[in-house]
Amino acid sequence: MKKQQKRKYKCGVVSILGLPNAGKSTFINNIIKKKISIISSKVQTTRDVIKGILTNEEDQIIFIDTPGLTLNKSYLNRQMSKSIYNSSVQSNINLIMFDSNTEITKTKKNLFLKLIDKKKKNFLVLNKVDLVKKHNLLNISKELNSIHNFDETFYISALKKIGFKDLLVHLKRNIPEGLWLYSKKETTDQKLEFTISEITREKIFQLMNQEIPYSVKIKTKIIEKINIVKIFQTIFVNKKSQKPILLGRNGNKIKEIGIRARRDIEKKLCKKIYLDILISVDDKHQKNYENH
Repeated sequence: MKKQQKRKYKCGVVSILGLPNAGKSTFINNIIKKKISIISSKVQTTRDVIKGILTNEEDQIIFIDTPGLTLNKSYLNRQMSKSIYNSSVQSNINLIMFDSNTEITKTKKNLFLKLIDKKKKNFLVLNKVDLVKKHNLLNISKELNSIHNFDETFYISALKKIGFKDLLVHLKRNIPEGLWLYSKKETTDQKLEFTISEITREKIFQLMNQEIPYSVKIKTKIIEKINIVKIFQTIFVNKKSQKPILLGRNGNKIKEIGIRARRDIEKKLCKKIYLDILISVDDKHQKNYENH
């Protein structure tokens, strides 16, 4: 009687790196099939390292969504740049994502080079291919591969989920054997308070455009009752002048933010919620950025 072979489990960390608005957050949400990262057109909406966990029968891939790399040298941007570097260090594979519907400039090339860790496998991922003609895609691939000879090049649309199957096949093939780091049911390592704070932050960016900076912070407290979840949030802005902007005329802006956030939070929790939002000025937060 033949001995039954033991199943070989694989587990790997894959960092998603790129410039702002390359589609990294849309990719991680659609590959995990759950909303892990918030999305807006505002540059550097993602400012924290966020993990999305994809587990199949024998493989577990831990995707790390990172902030977009920019030339901005503010304190916040320097901190985000450190988090990008740390994510790259702990990964097995780096997905270097590029918006193929944008021009390749000298600045972008220089930033792109900073994302590449020559000690790791680097896969070039050209996103938004549904918006670009095939011959243009090949030219973009050729130009970016002339900067660095990538291990593989993939063509995807994160929004329309094009090219995911081929990319996943190659990722599973290249991650190492090892025990899973998370249970099969887990899809992220983020605490619920962080996730709910991010939902409200997303609604602020969607409604406020450039009026409120991305450095806005949110503190969330959750009190669970039998039939309802009570959520208390404080939105911290940098300047006193930003508070009336966020409130809006007769409080209409913050009311709309609350309505939209409540809708998504209830969908996330599958429960009715009570949401209370306050706005506060964080002078120390602003001085911290100005002094670094």
